[in-house]
Amino acid sequence: MALIPITYDFNPFYPSVYAPATPFRSLISSVLNDELFGAARDVPAKWSHVFYLDNFRPEDVKMTVEDGNVKIHARHVRGDDENGEMREVKRCVKIPDGVDQAKVQGRMMNDRTYVVEAPLLRNETEEVELKVESVPAITDGKEKDMQLVESNKKPFETKLDLSMFDPAEVKVKRRGNQVSVSADHESEENGMKISRSYRREFTVPQGVDYKQIKCVRDPKGRVAVMAPKAEK
Repeated sequence: MALIPITYDFNPFYPSVYAPATPFRSLISSVLNDELFGAARDVPAKWSHVFYLDNFRPEDVKMTVEDGNVKIHARHVRGDDENGEMREVKRCVKIPDGVDQAKVQGRMMNDRTYVVEAPLLRNETEEVELKVESVPAITDGKEKDMQLVESNKKPFETKLDLSMFDPAEVKVKRRGNQVSVSADHESEENGMKISRSYRREFTVPQGVDYKQIKCVRDPKGRVAVMAPKAEK
């Protein structure tokens, strides 16, 4: 569980009551927006979620990231044990896939509006093909597999039996934390055409460094997809 720092975006030009629009006021507003916020158009895309908490002081609100969710806890106590009043609000916002959870931040606006935001992971929409390396053998967890991971880390690992396919026919691709394995074989025997296909997709669980995924194949055709534990 990580505590999210909350910044206070108090804008002195942010009006509490909107004035009616006039041509002159619209012109000035347009010029100010171009001067002050023109550079914001080049800011990379990010995820944001807005919610409103009334009658709570900034120090009453705490935000944390836990299990892929932003948890908001607002609690205000007034008075003493004999004559007191306590108000409490809890909310939970799920962080979508493709968002950098390590960079979630919170902002409070003038009107008690809170904004939770985080940048999107770069290049997560691009599909990357992973190389399948040949190794002498794949163990069954009794010792370190191919010495590809350190003993003090618990790796993610999935074994697949692809012995019916040649090494060149096996393709492993990754898009973000989504991994797809495919294999296709076509041949002709005794005048008959033979074709085989294999498809499997899975999601690398949270806490695993999916960008360090490695794929290996042993002489028996067993393919192992593995990755180390993510650094905190």
